[in-house]
Amino acid sequence: MRRVFLIALPLWLVACGSPESAPDDPVDATAPTTNPLIERFDDVKIVVNANGLGAYQQEPVAFGAPRSQVDTVAERAFGSMGEQTANEECGAGPMEFTQYGPLQVGYLDGKFAGWFLREGYGVVTSDGIRPGVATLDTLKGERQVQELDTTLEGEFQYTTADYGTITGFADDAGNITALQAGVSCFFR
Repeated sequence: MRRVFLIALPLWLVACGSPESAPDDPVDATAPTTNPLIERFDDVKIVVNANGLGAYQQEPVAFGAPRSQVDTVAERAFGSMGEQTANEECGAGPMEFTQYGPLQVGYLDGKFAGWFLREGYGVVTSDGIRPGVATLDTLKGERQVQELDTTLEGEFQYTTADYGTITGFADDAGNITALQAGVSCFFR
């Protein structure tokens, strides 16, 4: 009797579902999702998250991807090749960087390793956070934020909606001035 009940329960739950709760159209898993927090910026070209970056409403490229793949995404989004630099003295090892507007993309051994975002246009986090627009108090009202005691002034971390971690920096007034994820070249 118990086995029959366990098998019949899921069928009963499906049968009892109301037609009003069912979507009119099937969900397309490949369709880009929209985020009203991101959509408030009409200039979004790149969306960054705790694990990588991607062109707006496109599948993101994760850390560890080849540099050529990330540069292609960013160049298409910004319409031009970014400025390239290098730093041989990073704690993680020699790093190369490409700057696209306010976004600096970091590479370690030819692989996408991290990003650093300053105030500017065209880039926003997947949570709709943009340096120069968001404040630390606003972020604390929406996300779990931990202020860090490091040699870098105003450093904090927050947990993203998808449970990743993004590091940030705020000025004395509480304005978010920069955000970062992945490997960085900061000296603490």
